[in-house]
Amino acid sequence: MVSMKKLFGNLFTSKETTPNRLLLGAKDHLARITKANTNNQFDAEIAILTPLIAVLEDEVSNVDTTLNLQSGQTDEVDVVTYNFHSTLSTLSGVIANSVGGADTIAYKEFFPVGLTEYDRAARKTMVMLTTRINKAATKYATQLGPTVAAKLQGFKAAYIAARDSQSTSIANLALTRTDKTSAVKDVQLAITQSVHLVGNLFPGEVIKCSSFFNFNLFYTVGHRKHTLYNEVLAIAGHVVVVNRSFTDNVSIIIRNTGTNADIIVWIGESDTDTPNIVAITVKAGKAITALPSSLGNADSTFLLVLNASAVNTANYEIETIG
Repeated sequence: MVSMKKLFGNLFTSKETTPNRLLLGAKDHLARITKANTNNQFDAEIAILTPLIAVLEDEVSNVDTTLNLQSGQTDEVDVVTYNFHSTLSTLSGVIANSVGGADTIAYKEFFPVGLTEYDRAARKTMVMLTTRINKAATKYATQLGPTVAAKLQGFKAAYIAARDSQSTSIANLALTRTDKTSAVKDVQLAITQSVHLVGNLFPGEVIKCSSFFNFNLFYTVGHRKHTLYNEVLAIAGHVVVVNRSFTDNVSIIIRNTGTNADIIVWIGESDTDTPNIVAITVKAGKAITALPSSLGNADSTFLLVLNASAVNTANYEIETIG
């Protein structure tokens, strides 16, 4: 007996169908039914899928961006921690000389157990250590002088700011993942509905129905080669990412990893091509998943990227799958 779940349930709940895969497959399906919509038989489905795909793409991009942001803010916490213990090591002699020597009570307010405690500074101890140094530097500011005192006092605020930014990023990521669950389910059900709609339009015509879906995009099929390209683009810079043949069995994930410049991505006929009418603009800090057919002519082979800014450099990361 045929499973009722397979007949009438959500067809795209497999763990293999990740949000990125779902997005690629949905965009491919939308492009196919749009092209075949000569008699307006897909009008309703196109109207349903278009906004749902846009929401999913935005949320997949937000999660990717938030992960990059969280990673950067984790780095910032580590940088502040490293600078803190490095500075204390460098200035220990200056502090000793300023407060009358390493045997004084004043010096021990900075270093009650010596330098080792600061060399081992970690996230669990940074608030306590930076607070201690802030208090001691404030108390002995006159002896230390304004430059040294300000440098030592500033570590507490710098660490708290870096830590709070990281915590906010983690909270935002959790929220984004919750939101994304709803968007994923909406697209899963919309594509499931499309499967039944196509089956109803062409009952029993397996080959005809299959032409509206590339199920290889939704599910893992063997090993697909992943290649990652990344680069810093000069102001208004224009480069060839790769020269190769493309089909829509290839997935392209475009990430703008910079903060001050947008990038334009397209597939052209030569290495000197300018952006075509389907070129995609990816905003700073955003990510987009695209099919080759959405970036240019199927016979073209040059994947190109342009820095859209006339004043700032740009950073990109492009991953081809397949």
